[in-house]
Amino acid sequence: MDAPDTWTTAHDLAVVYIALAYGTDHDLSDEELHVVNEALEAWHAGGEDGSVHEIIVEAATVFVEGNAENAVRRAMQDLRAALAPEERRTTVRHLIRIAEADGVLLEREQGFIHALADAWSLKELSEELLQNTSAVVQRRGEDWGLIHELAFLYILVGHGDDDLSDATIKVMVDRLGEWRTEASEAQVREVVRRALQVYAEAASEELIHDSVEALKDALSPTHRLTVLDDLYSVARADSPMTPSERDLIHSLAKAWDVTVRMNGHGG
Repeated sequence: MDAPDTWTTAHDLAVVYIALAYGTDHDLSDEELHVVNEALEAWHAGGEDGSVHEIIVEAATVFVEGNAENAVRRAMQDLRAALAPEERRTTVRHLIRIAEADGVLLEREQGFIHALADAWSLKELSEELLQNTSAVVQRRGEDWGLIHELAFLYILVGHGDDDLSDATIKVMVDRLGEWRTEASEAQVREVVRRALQVYAEAASEELIHDSVEALKDALSPTHRLTVLDDLYSVARADSPMTPSERDLIHSLAKAWDVTVRMNGHGG
């Protein structure tokens, strides 16, 4: 979607702010919206046409009607050219405030801020601000990879209401080993241990959503079906599949745009 003639620098700022507040977790909290308003009002004091509310509404349309990824990229580029160095620094500070507004700083929010700051040659500023954040940081560490995302979902399905049984852990290790054939059993078990630690400490809806989206982005439809087959095996490792396990696997299949029958095979 091409920007209309009435598109202003404030609209580009709104696109970037909304991309952080909504695009990283698909949830725009009241606290985040309040800070977005404040940030735009501070810029709007410069006298650009249109109310802040109108600017937010118009900017939000790119996330509904257009190619949001391209719009955000274009806004970042245009803002680099339009803003003075100190204005760019202020924008990064506003982004930090928006990310902190709901009290939790997600990994994807950190990644978004780092990417923008790097494009604007403000990487040191973003690192300093994120290091001193007042929010709870959901950080899984640099050692967290795709294999850990898989293990996290296996644990989510296999844990249920009880502790993981030895039989369930064995199925997890066997299935994960097929994704990383060069790893020893001890290394795969360490992946499970690491994922279980994250599950025990911070198995929030946001974290689960991030894992589901990360795997969808990284895996082909065929590989997503393989994961669902793995989850089916994990669910049935030590007992018949429960209704909640069945519902969870169906919800994952829907989120990944694939269909699955409960015989362990996609269709």
